Formats: sequence, structure tokens, C-alpha cells
Amino acid sequence: MRSAITIWLLCAAVVLAQQTPSPTRCQCPLVKCDGSDAAKLCQCRNSRETLCKQTCPDYVPTYLPCPTGSPTLRSSTSTQVPVPTPTSSSTPGECECEERFCAMMWPQSCYCANANKQACYDKCGGVKPALADCPPIDPPSLSTLTTTSRKPTTTTTKKTSSTTSTRKPTTTPRPTHAPCGGNSPTAPTCEAGYICIKDPYKPGCGPACDQQGICVEDRMCGGFAGFECRMKGQVCWDDPRDDCAAEDGGNDCAGVCVWPHQLG
Repeated sequence: MRSAITIWLLCAAVVLAQQTPSPTRCQCPLVKCDGSDAAKLCQCRNSRETLCKQTCPDYVPTYLPCPTGSPTLRSSTSTQVPVPTPTSSSTPGECECEERFCAMMWPQSCYCANANKQACYDKCGGVKPALADCPPIDPPSLSTLTTTSRKPTTTTTKKTSSTTSTRKPTTTPRPTHAPCGGNSPTAPTCEAGYICIKDPYKPGCGPACDQQGICVEDRMCGGFAGFECRMKGQVCWDDPRDDCAAEDGGNDCAGVCVWPHQLG
């Protein structure tokens, strides 16, 4: 008798389970994204995640870090990238702006890009360019790297007359880097503790294609710890030997210290 009651209860439970409707799973809306532009594709995917969260409250969105066009404190590679300058919209094809190179080093690259846009506008006209808001340059502007020192005035006094002679001011030469590399059997090499890299202020590919480079101290600057250059006036340039590149999404890339060129 007990066995019959047990079997009857099990059958009733199975029937109730089959009749109970299963909860409907929430479906996220389908969104197609254009894959021709990496930044727009990333932003579209993030927007799709937000839309799915709004449709299905229990959904946990996954957001991607999207690339932006803003330069970072220390720019990516040791090569130079041509900065495109706008052409006149009123007379297309009649006026062309010269292609100028800017060192990919923040904030100097910001000032250089603004100067290129203004020069193109002055030459070809058209729509007035929107210039970027550049932060102050730190260390101080490159124009302060050349200093003028004046030697003291010497005065000779005699009984009958006095003569005063003044020497002309002398200009302290700006430090430079020793050359290295090049397509020559007698190409110069760097001394111990220094490495040969491409001059970041000159076009071309440097020692990588048998062109001449410059010797810099093999000592890290920048990075997560924010190491400063030991020599006052030097700037931190991205180390070409690592894979960290700001334009590819890298942050706080390590670099090497170089002497900046005189602007103007």
C-alpha cells in the first residue's frame, strides 16, 4: 500500500513539472558594427553592451578600452610620423600644404601640429583650423637651453688715467649626441653604457637601414615609476627596443633620455 502511494506521488510530481512553464531567457538586441574603423568599431561594441544591459537588467556588460586620437605624455615609437595639414576647401586641387614632420613627443608634438595647421591656413585659406589646447612644456621651453654668460668687467687704475675693458658675452654650446652606425666599415660605435638609436628629430629609419644614429645612455626614464632624466634639459623619448607604443594603446611606456633640438 505504501509503495502504491509513493509511486502515485512521484507521477504527480512529474506531471506538475511538465505543466510548469519555464522562464523565458532574455535576448539582447542584434547590433551590426562597421569594422572599417577600429575606434568606431570599439565604441559601437560598447554601445551594444549598454543597450543589452538596458534590455536585460540581469546582463553583465563587458566594456572594451577604445583607442582615442589624443597623444600621450610619452609618444610611441622613435620614428617620426608626418602630420597631415588641411587644404583649402574653396579651391580643391589648386593649393597644397607642405608635408611637415613633428616629433612624436608630448607636448612638443601638440605645438608642432598647431603650427602646421596655422601655416597651411595662412597659405591656402579655407576653413579656419581648430587648434589644440597644448599644456605648458616641462622641462622649460627649448629656447632656454642656450644660455649666455657674461664675464666680469676688469678695471685697471693708474695714477693719471683709468681704462675699462669689457669682454663680449659667450654662448654656451648646446649638448649633442655622439654619432653612431651608418653604412661604412669604419662606422662609429657607442661607448660602454650607451646604445645606438635613430635620431628622433630626423626622417628615415636610422641604424635599422644602415643610416647614422645617435648614442644615448642606456638608462630608463619615464615608465610607471616616472623616472626623470639625470641631465637637466633632456627629454624622455620612447625606447624603440620594447613593444610598448602609446599609439597602440600602451600607457606609461619606458624611454631613454635625449637632448631636444632647438626649435625655430
